[in-house]
Amino acid sequence: MSHFCLLADPDGYAVSDFDLIGDAEARRYWIELFENHFADTLSSAHTAYGRGARKQIESARRQFAEVIASLRENPGPVESIRSDQLGIIELCRLREKTLRDNGLNDPFRHIKQREDASAIESYPDVIDSVGSLPAPQRWEHLIRGVFAGNIFDLGSTATMGYAEERVDFVAALERTKGRPWAVDDFDELAAILPTSAASPAPWGKAVVFVDNTGADFTLGVMPFVRELAAHGTQIVLAANELPTLNDVTADEAVGILRQLADLDDELASYISAGLFEVVSTGNDIPLIDLAEVSDELNVSAKDADLVILEGMGRSVESNLNTEFTVDSIQLCLLKDPIVAARTGGEVFDCVCRYRRGIGH
Repeated sequence: MSHFCLLADPDGYAVSDFDLIGDAEARRYWIELFENHFADTLSSAHTAYGRGARKQIESARRQFAEVIASLRENPGPVESIRSDQLGIIELCRLREKTLRDNGLNDPFRHIKQREDASAIESYPDVIDSVGSLPAPQRWEHLIRGVFAGNIFDLGSTATMGYAEERVDFVAALERTKGRPWAVDDFDELAAILPTSAASPAPWGKAVVFVDNTGADFTLGVMPFVRELAAHGTQIVLAANELPTLNDVTADEAVGILRQLADLDDELASYISAGLFEVVSTGNDIPLIDLAEVSDELNVSAKDADLVILEGMGRSVESNLNTEFTVDSIQLCLLKDPIVAARTGGEVFDCVCRYRRGIGH
């Protein structure tokens, strides 16, 4: 594990997390949020693992309650995960450690499987609707699709209710806020995106840090990167190594890609041409610290000229102001009021940030 090779200033890089040691108000908010969310997680674990996991679930409940009580009493560095800080990343790691210590590695797996199946079934219709649009409208529609898919997020209290029913992507797309978005660099981005079928993309290779499975990955991200591939961009899909919440893992992304290729001859041709690759980031939480990524990712990224950070956790929550040596795009739906306030937005506002690479 090492720094992501496309960071503009690897030695000066710092993940843009909250300081929960020095900020008592933020600490109270986030500890209470994680405490309440963990109860929902264990409820999901009961469904995923069944009656035989009751002892494991109760053990996890007690263990996390002790963690929370300790943090409230003594909010300092977290020795159990070898950290000298306390931020959202540390809370995520403590949650995942508790689940894995008790054999509850993937408590949302049944929801993920259901939503993957639903999204894959809907994929051909989404691709057809994209293909019917004229080029000038297509890119904005595709980015709005990323926002719509990003609502399927079991890490947010604002969107956990969607776990109870099948995600309606068309309805989510219709509800997506119109422009101008909370952060809106689309005009600058649109000026360099291909405007005809014969136009090449401005980037030869893109590293795409993906977020959730289901509608997010299959109906949001995949149509967008498929369009980039149609204009010659090689796509590296960078996904988590281990399960966390409903984030897609690298292994899961490979399986979904195969199923989509069976439904989409054009995508299958891009895959056969070597335009798609899936790699593990080495990550195991919904945020990402780009000071610690896998060698596999860095090998694939070394000749890329675009980085896409998709989802609130990997983009604005942990890498709001991160700069790269290459162009970067941050796309997400804001689903937490405290995180949204960082960008001057509100819950369900949209972020489309485009930056030129340092030195370009």
